[in-house]
Amino acid sequence: MKPIQIVVLGGGYAGVHAAKKLHKQFKKMRDRVEITLIDKDPFHVLMTELHELAGGRVPEESVKISFDRIFAGSMVKVVQDTIVSIDFEGRTLTSSTETYGYDYLLMGTGAESSDFGIPGIKEHAFSLWGLADALKIREHIKDTVRAASYEKDPERRRQMLTFVVAGAGFTGIEMVGELIEWIPVLCKEFKADPDEIQIITVEGLGKILNTWPEKPRMKAEKYLKKKGVEIKLNSFIVKAEPGSITLKDKTVIKSDTVIWTCGIKGSDFAQKLPLAEGMMARKRVNEYMKSVDYDRVYLAGDAVWFIEHELPLPQTVEAAEQTAFTAVDSMVYEIRKELGFSAKEPKPFKSNFHGYMVSIGGRYAVSYTMGIAMSGIFAMGLKHLVNVYYQHTTCGINGWWRYLQHEILDIKNKRSFIGGLATAKLQSYWLTFLRMYLGVMWFIEGAKKIPQGWLSDTTGGKVYWGSADGTAGATWEANDAEGVSAVTSSTPLENGAEGVSAVTTSTPWENGAEGVTAATDALTMATPGGGEVAQYAPPLLSEPTAIFQWVNETFVAQAPYFFQVSIVLGEIALGLAFLVGLFTFPAAIASIGLSLMLLMGALASQEILWYIAVSIVMLGGAGKCFGLDYWVMPWIKKWWNGCRLAHKTYLYLDEPVVRKKRFRKKG
Repeated sequence: MKPIQIVVLGGGYAGVHAAKKLHKQFKKMRDRVEITLIDKDPFHVLMTELHELAGGRVPEESVKISFDRIFAGSMVKVVQDTIVSIDFEGRTLTSSTETYGYDYLLMGTGAESSDFGIPGIKEHAFSLWGLADALKIREHIKDTVRAASYEKDPERRRQMLTFVVAGAGFTGIEMVGELIEWIPVLCKEFKADPDEIQIITVEGLGKILNTWPEKPRMKAEKYLKKKGVEIKLNSFIVKAEPGSITLKDKTVIKSDTVIWTCGIKGSDFAQKLPLAEGMMARKRVNEYMKSVDYDRVYLAGDAVWFIEHELPLPQTVEAAEQTAFTAVDSMVYEIRKELGFSAKEPKPFKSNFHGYMVSIGGRYAVSYTMGIAMSGIFAMGLKHLVNVYYQHTTCGINGWWRYLQHEILDIKNKRSFIGGLATAKLQSYWLTFLRMYLGVMWFIEGAKKIPQGWLSDTTGGKVYWGSADGTAGATWEANDAEGVSAVTSSTPLENGAEGVSAVTTSTPWENGAEGVTAATDALTMATPGGGEVAQYAPPLLSEPTAIFQWVNETFVAQAPYFFQVSIVLGEIALGLAFLVGLFTFPAAIASIGLSLMLLMGALASQEILWYIAVSIVMLGGAGKCFGLDYWVMPWIKKWWNGCRLAHKTYLYLDEPVVRKKRFRKKG
């Protein structure tokens, strides 16, 4: 029996989450079901973040996620191709070079900018609906400010430095926010006069963020005006020409930069398909997101025309994801029934939208979520939290860590809600000295245990104060007395460095926690004047923690000598690893773990906090500078990124290494 072929057309918000849910439903049926996602690009574009790229806040890679990164560990096969037609009767999709068969089709073909037939908009305004659009806007703005810095004609310069955003919805307000922050940075870079900058938002309706409640809407408007943005309401654009736009009231605004964000429609590709039309080039579906024209054809996302509560579904991320899940549930039901398996009846679509968030630059935002209105740093934090969650559901920890790097840790010009507090970078060559010093310290810690008998004492008495059979090992009381006696019999002033060493190398492993405490209390250091001072560097904790004692009794007691030797060799190995810069990242993790173990076991003084702090610094790649990691880590990255575990957990060290899966033609 041939496997059932499921094709997801489009790798936007709807397509990606539909494919991921299909994988989850059929991952144990790979011999019966095949899933293929087809998209013209090799990556998923974060459409809601395009204004950040257009406004020069983040790099290009921050708004796209490769499909390899999303689907490398799944049964989803990704094909990069541009479909030009669909034969719904013959169940085939055709590109310029290939034909792909399907048994079930889910279309997430998205939307594109709509100019509403206004003359000149398509030719003379910049749309912001796609990666190419955002890159084009970014380069244009940068080039325009640079050119304006050389322009001598004040009228011409004013036109160049006037930036118009048409539309005061989500995208328009977010784009204005980026201009507020970025244009002054460019003026400083190119020596243009920031006082000549004019940013205008033009809205045909009577208020910005028209669908929002009054409170957050007014917060946004107040912030824009505070930043010098001119807001023109009830101002319909009727014409665009090179260097200007004309409003309905005959006002002409001269500007070389008009960014059009006034609305979207279904994609031209979807519009040409023989499917029932809704409005704005969107296609009608039933309550299960199934085409009203063809069996086994489903639609999701911005291309869908579905009326709920007497209104069409909004073209938002939440709507895209929720329509995709409804379509998948319905599709899974049909496929399982076809294969002879039990199936859960799908539920008709019912939206569950949580609210809206709009960032106005990187430092301010407004939100209205679950009936709660917020603004400023709290709204900005919430927006980042939602984006982190999305990245996590899309490509795991690796995804949201990259997001935090782009949005906060690596941000330039203080364009985040914490400013530039996290962006200062330390040159790695300075860390070389610290890394090698940490290595020397660990090596000494391990090496000095050898003459103390850590390798020769096969009873394991250095690390375990009891015994597995209850008959061996010193008792707490005996060790206490012995510890106090050993310490008080002489003073460090009489024995010098050896006296101090004898005290500080005594550990609870040998004398017990109470013994160390008693020794610490008893130890005094005579001074020439007859006074006394406290012991140098006593243990940070007076006794082991409960969890440490449990580990000691449960695991260490089974093989105390093994653990004893492991500690010595581990410390020496850590020292050598840091010295030569080999496996620095895992060595730093081990260093932190061992330090915490010594701390919890009341085996270390406050000096151990230094070990922990420096080990954390080593996590930043200190071994790549004057270290063997410079050669070793690239090889390890390549191996790890190709292994099954990395694909399953999304814990890539860069882009995953995958074998491209080719679509198997039907018939």
